[in-house]
Amino acid sequence: GIVVSSSNMSSYSDNQLMYSWSNKWSSGLNHWRFTKDESNTEFAFVKLNHLLYRYNGENSQGNFYIHGGAGVADSEIERRQTNDAYMAGFEADWETRTLYTSLKHYYFTSPKVTDISMTQARIGFSPFESGFDQLQSWFMLQAMYMPDVEAELVITPLLRFFYKNVLWEVGSSTRAEWMINIMVHY
Repeated sequence: GIVVSSSNMSSYSDNQLMYSWSNKWSSGLNHWRFTKDESNTEFAFVKLNHLLYRYNGENSQGNFYIHGGAGVADSEIERRQTNDAYMAGFEADWETRTLYTSLKHYYFTSPKVTDISMTQARIGFSPFESGFDQLQSWFMLQAMYMPDVEAELVITPLLRFFYKNVLWEVGSSTRAEWMINIMVHY
């Protein structure tokens, strides 16, 4: 299948177009923007994702993914020219029909431009169970740390909605930074 996704806050954005060519592997294009003091660092990658491990329990599921990519970086923050760039990361999640937890860590480097790391953790709950063909609603709390972009931990309460093949999230951080994310599976 194909996944189109966009995650956006004022301090960063992550836009992807990915194709799953097996139940464990996907590849595609990925663009990241990080904003610090109104200056941007942008990365564009050809990206590869691998589902390293999946746990399917009777009432829960867990996943562990690894990611890698190669591409280019351009940084207004460092005021240097476009150069080669690389990214690596992992994502882990565990969920039931009403509980959700996840942890992500990404590292971006362009040896002559900049290095940026990002860690994000989430915990959430759904007040009720819904079928796949019904609207699913979640209340979540996200903590994000990007020491090269933001000096402090950013806490964002958010609402997640999922209906069939479309997921969308809206929220606002404790510093009044908006967040809007959307993901569509084809």
